[in-house]
Amino acid sequence: MENVKLFGAAGDGIQDDTQAIQHAADQAAAADGEVYFPEGTYLTGTLFLRSGLHIRLSERAVLLGSPEIKSYSTKTHYNRYAGEHFLDRCLIYAEDAENIRISGGIIDGNGAAFYEEGNPDIVHPMLFRFLRCKNIRMNDLNIRMPAGWSTAFLECENIRISGISIISRHFNGDGLDFDSCRDVRVSDCMLDTSDDSLCIQNSVAERVSQNFVINNCIMRSRWAAVRIGLLNSGDIENVTISNCIFHDVLCSGLKIQAAEGGRIHNIMISSLLMKNVPRPVFVTSNYCRMGVLDDSPHDGERGIDGVYFKNIVIESDYTMKSDPAAGFIVLGTGKRKIKNIRFDDITYHAPGGWKDIPDSIPELEGKRPEYFSIGQISASAFYAAHIEGLHLERFTYSFTEKDVRPPIVFNDVQVV
Repeated sequence: MENVKLFGAAGDGIQDDTQAIQHAADQAAAADGEVYFPEGTYLTGTLFLRSGLHIRLSERAVLLGSPEIKSYSTKTHYNRYAGEHFLDRCLIYAEDAENIRISGGIIDGNGAAFYEEGNPDIVHPMLFRFLRCKNIRMNDLNIRMPAGWSTAFLECENIRISGISIISRHFNGDGLDFDSCRDVRVSDCMLDTSDDSLCIQNSVAERVSQNFVINNCIMRSRWAAVRIGLLNSGDIENVTISNCIFHDVLCSGLKIQAAEGGRIHNIMISSLLMKNVPRPVFVTSNYCRMGVLDDSPHDGERGIDGVYFKNIVIESDYTMKSDPAAGFIVLGTGKRKIKNIRFDDITYHAPGGWKDIPDSIPELEGKRPEYFSIGQISASAFYAAHIEGLHLERFTYSFTEKDVRPPIVFNDVQVV
């Protein structure tokens, strides 16, 4: 075990401890060992992790990101969303490494130092980025206020995350982001974020992202609890999400979105409780370029095919009379239909209260697939359009106030 204080780290929150921590981490990794942080606050810029390293923080240790952008290296790969270069840098980076473990204590991104009202494009570094890494473990860790995303796992394999807490409420405050990853398990986590709490995506056209098990988590978000896709040049398949609670989510509980050329297949979601979530399920299929890497060919036969929802209870007290698109929304396009989607044993309660029936038909062709792009929907509970193979069974709904819109509306839907 290498104690960072023995390498010159002060742990007083004032001295820049970057070099001391990096030296201790390199020494520990060389012996497949542990770098230990005793009680203290360790101010640091970008740290690079090597194979075989265990970072262990004591319960009263805080790893604190520097408030100076110059402390963050430019040699940490980049964010793969187009137009989001301001997220290229990060605090902790690993590339082509194996057998990394991080546990205990608090990692604080010092996000307030990079927030500027009215300037969302100011450079604000992510907390973690792992590129092409294998065998990553995170457990019993507290992540607090990163300046950007909390984590970005890119083309990684064999990831196990359990018992972590994330509070990420600054701009672009994602929680757990997995891009083109395989064999991932997330359990027993608490995620409180300003952007997507947990995201599964794939920016690599020729690579399949697969085998995700997400369970026993509690999520709160200003955007979405779980999002699958949007960045999906490559295929995403074999995902299970179960036994989770979503609460106070301002956009959507579950967003499943084929916006690029990849296929989203075999997604099973069950046993969820949602409280105050205006769009419990928001599923879209269209084309809207999102990433910076090459996309797969656009083929209308590919997209969302095989998504299954079961045993979900939703109770919402939000006043949604001004929300143009609340409720369940499953929306493909004529050129890219959603295929084989099933809902069983769903209980939905919402405020209701609409006094008019809109005559517009929501369409996503050529638009960014967000609820604000489609206008008010004509259903009070469930709206579906452009679907081949929709199964809806034991879907019950109720409203606090009478809603004049029909509860369920289908447009170009093949029901099975």
